[in-house]
Amino acid sequence: MQVAVVIPAYKPGRALVDLIRELVKTPIESIVVIDDGSGPKYQQLFEEVRRQDRVTLLRHGVNLGKGAALKTGINHVVCDTPRHLGVVTADADGQHEAGDILDAAEHLTRNSRCLILGSRQFDQRSVPWKSRFGNRLTRTLVRLVVGQRLTDTQTGLRAIPMEFLPTLLRIQSGGYEFELDMLIAAKHHGIPI
Repeated sequence: MQVAVVIPAYKPGRALVDLIRELVKTPIESIVVIDDGSGPKYQQLFEEVRRQDRVTLLRHGVNLGKGAALKTGINHVVCDTPRHLGVVTADADGQHEAGDILDAAEHLTRNSRCLILGSRQFDQRSVPWKSRFGNRLTRTLVRLVVGQRLTDTQTGLRAIPMEFLPTLLRIQSGGYEFELDMLIAAKHHGIPI
């Protein structure tokens, strides 16, 4: 499957190693993990990740933020594997399973011009009211700006077409806001979500 998985990681736990071990069992062609300045304490964990088949490990000397780490991985894919259909991004904290990542990659192979978003399901009783309010507000604002109702605007599970990747590299944001900026850029560049 000509798709790369890009995983930004800052001070990850064992869930990252477990996820990588599951991903290498799939037909995903390449996996790019970005150590976003986690520090010496995490080197052994990242070395374990790097030793896995089809994994490329990239490093930031200091923590630059999730958006910057995603752009580092995206840039690597654009430069080193331009024949890929695109990338699937996933979080390093274990909230995305290998099967969900593979599903997103398969959707990308069938819809190679679309930005595909995963959607997390929350038990609303366990989400603090401030987070529920913030998520609802963000969804409303995104609907107004993007013109589309999206159930999870903050998801890290995204399948991104290759043609859209150079545009994302030009986005100035480097933190969590990069994922919101991605949705706005998709709207402005005619990339269906």
